[in-house]
Amino acid sequence: MIILIGIDGMSIPGFQMAATPNMDELVRNGALSFNTRGVMPTVSGPNWASHLMGAGPEQHGVTFNGWTPENIILHPTKTDEKGYFHSVFTVIREQMPRARLGFFYDWDALGEMFNAGNIDRLDFSGFYDETFRKAIPWVLEHRPELTFIYIGNPDEVGHQYKWESAEYVRSLEEVDLAIGELMDALKEARLFDRVHFIVASDHGGIDYGHGGVSMEEIQVPWIISGPGVIRNRMIGQANDNFNTASTIVALLGLRQPWEWIGRPARGAFDGTAMAKENRRVYVPQPFGTIAGGIYDADMALDFTVVPGGYDIRYTLDGSVPDGSSPLWEGPLLLSQSAVVHAAAFDGEHKSMVSSIDYVRVLPVESISLQSPASPLYPGKGPATLIDRQKASGSFTDGKWLGFQSSDLEATLTLREAGEVASIIVGYLYTPGSWIFEPQALTISGSADGKTFNVLGAIDKAAIVDLRAGGRNELTIAFEPVVLKTIKVTATNIGVCPPGHAGEGEPAWLFVDEIMVR
Repeated sequence: MIILIGIDGMSIPGFQMAATPNMDELVRNGALSFNTRGVMPTVSGPNWASHLMGAGPEQHGVTFNGWTPENIILHPTKTDEKGYFHSVFTVIREQMPRARLGFFYDWDALGEMFNAGNIDRLDFSGFYDETFRKAIPWVLEHRPELTFIYIGNPDEVGHQYKWESAEYVRSLEEVDLAIGELMDALKEARLFDRVHFIVASDHGGIDYGHGGVSMEEIQVPWIISGPGVIRNRMIGQANDNFNTASTIVALLGLRQPWEWIGRPARGAFDGTAMAKENRRVYVPQPFGTIAGGIYDADMALDFTVVPGGYDIRYTLDGSVPDGSSPLWEGPLLLSQSAVVHAAAFDGEHKSMVSSIDYVRVLPVESISLQSPASPLYPGKGPATLIDRQKASGSFTDGKWLGFQSSDLEATLTLREAGEVASIIVGYLYTPGSWIFEPQALTISGSADGKTFNVLGAIDKAAIVDLRAGGRNELTIAFEPVVLKTIKVTATNIGVCPPGHAGEGEPAWLFVDEIMVR
């Protein structure tokens, strides 16, 4: 018996932040991968199709949510008589005609991606508690070769409240309780030790969404347990969502279709050479009570790990914590910029490292611009530059101010006069989008708001020497001086330079954050 449990939107941080004793039991009885990647795009349809079809969107053709054989963009490389790519259910049905196959789900679009004629029980419910109420007795009665149980709620909660929010973490804990009911029922029926469990996710998330290109979205947890699986070990080898179907087929001793590109997760199978490489025990990662970021006030930082009972060690010097690093003994008041690294330890075994990059800035009361940003890229107005939010590498993320052919001339007024030693300005360099580095950056300051002195400057040669593609930061440091008002001038290149595809056309300067330290 194989039971595949699909938890939509379960991220690696979310899994570790949540109290999930039942999934933790599966990990102790099996193996856990944090090296599993989804497919692009990082949305649900293509990824659940990949889990169950042993291939990626390039092969199975499911490139968006709501796919059906009648509504396609990319034709599958091979289809059955009804227009479906071969799923794991089709493969099992062809090679094991008498097999029992179940599919229980609470997202209606999911059932449209597969040929239902190969599935004995295809059952849609409005919510996953009903899904489990239907699936558990059916599994106990029929002892199917494969049952897929899909749970959509964590993804919905992530979209509503934010990934890794308290509400999102609680949704995973509630899902774990439902999984525990299934496990208890199997134990009572004395079937638990005969079942292979796979717990999988389709994608993680950032803030309130997903679908982009980031490790937070594409890298997901993947658990396997059961007979012949290594116990209480991390799978070190790379894994992919489309390996799930291949692993199921291998567990059943079947052949996978030529069109599949997946491979069984051999690193999880006891006795294989790959499994012998996997000696690391899972230790949950500690998480800070504050996130890394820009702050204009002192903050108390503490670390917690779920469940408790692990030693947490940390560093402040940039090094990676090891067994000799100081023990974390309680909250630390951060009053100046610092990078804190922390890891949990279970003897010689260590968790993933958490890093808190705390950037302390002086509070800015107001900001004004000599010339407004372009109405095409206004951010949230001038305050975008002092909202303590760094932008991404995308100029469309709403956190940039864009200036077309004009300079940035900003005047910042501190909440109260204070000692200032440096100014940091974030800018974007993507010349393919006609966005160039500042040609010069100048900082002036005043203690009374009337008389200004130049505190420092960077010329074009120095800026070009420091720049890289994407988001950059320029720092101008000077002898500490008491200031109330600061002027920041960043010079636009004006027009695209000779040899550029837009030569002579108006060029852009994009700025996202000015930090006073």
